[in-house]
Amino acid sequence: MSARRFAMALAAMAVLPLLVVPAAHARQAAKVLVFDVSLQPAGSDVYALPEEVSYGQGRLVGTTTWGKRSATVDWMCSHVSSAGTGPAHDLVTITRSDGAVLALAVTGWVDQGKLRGTVDVIGGKGAYRGATGTGTVVGVEGEATISLTVSQGTKRALPRHGIGC
Repeated sequence: MSARRFAMALAAMAVLPLLVVPAAHARQAAKVLVFDVSLQPAGSDVYALPEEVSYGQGRLVGTTTWGKRSATVDWMCSHVSSAGTGPAHDLVTITRSDGAVLALAVTGWVDQGKLRGTVDVIGGKGAYRGATGTGTVVGVEGEATISLTVSQGTKRALPRHGIGC
């Protein structure tokens, strides 16, 4: 074997381990999840200012289905609005009946009682430990549809807004 062919074979063998991913380390395929959520108010602190400006926080609780299982929804929301229109910065926890959990950050806009926004998966528990992903949300009073593409990973998606106490 010539020195050039030997060097090429050696280079190919050096790259080969980078191309082969053992099955145990392969990433799971992304899953598309859609949650049709029914919500009820569970408490709120809303403050009114002159000229139809309001701000505050609230909590909604509800139910949905996650695949063939039932799930509960805990939705914490904060808002600032003028005449019912303004930004939404919400945190949502969906807990499946088997204990699996998805934690979500919602960033959106409420206009005439309708919420439209984006969703970032913060993480999860159980079968969804290490979950990452993004999606959308559309809602009206008492109901919402959340559509997500979820993958397993190690990178955390932190909320893009500054909710904090």
